[in-house]
Amino acid sequence: MSEDEKRAGAEYCTVVTGAASGIGLAVADKLLAAGEKVVAVDLNEERLRERFGNDPNVVGVSCDLTTQDGFGSLTSAIKEDFAGVKGFVHAAGIDAMAPLGMIPAEVAQKLFAVHAVFPMQFLGWLGKKANHAPEASCVLISSLSAHEGAKGHVAYAAAKGGVEGFLRPAAAELVAKGIRLNAVVLGVVETEMSKSWIGKLSKEQEESLRRDYPLGLGKPEMVADVILFLLSASAGWITGQTIVCDGGHSVR
Repeated sequence: MSEDEKRAGAEYCTVVTGAASGIGLAVADKLLAAGEKVVAVDLNEERLRERFGNDPNVVGVSCDLTTQDGFGSLTSAIKEDFAGVKGFVHAAGIDAMAPLGMIPAEVAQKLFAVHAVFPMQFLGWLGKKANHAPEASCVLISSLSAHEGAKGHVAYAAAKGGVEGFLRPAAAELVAKGIRLNAVVLGVVETEMSKSWIGKLSKEQEESLRRDYPLGLGKPEMVADVILFLLSASAGWITGQTIVCDGGHSVR
């Protein structure tokens, strides 16, 4: 049987990284509620099973996206079960708070590998005709930390700056292939990752942080709604853009 025959009638999927928690989980849940097929990617295999069980609309892939083996596991799983990718949301992320001058090189490299290098590689793979739907949409996640001073977030901010740095050149290459690429630039969203450093603040510091967000700190579900809009045909005239979602932080 030829590859075309094998793929005939197969469905397209949306790939969501970091799908076992936080923003990735909120996105995956909303996609599934809308009847979409999801490739849920996360480093934590146990959490993937807990979150999605035996849902027939989910293909779970547990892998380290910073390794070639992990990258190969993901692309193989997509090819095995689907005709290609119609959507991609890179919600996987890590942070490593440390003052400037106390950031180990390997930590900075890991941050860049997760936030910037992997999506560049995946988008390059996705751009090949056989790997994507005729019209596909991709959403990356950046952070306000790449735009304003935030002590201790130097390496994280640099990695997110890398995301925004390659966004428009990549969008320019992908648009001719029918693939849209945008990013959401987020203020503080209450996820497990952010709570790990918010919990280290003093009461006064936390109160000050919350005052900086007139609409409150973000919730994963709020961000997921924006991401689903960018994935949808309703955003079909938008590509290469960064959409700021910050609870009023920038206009306070």
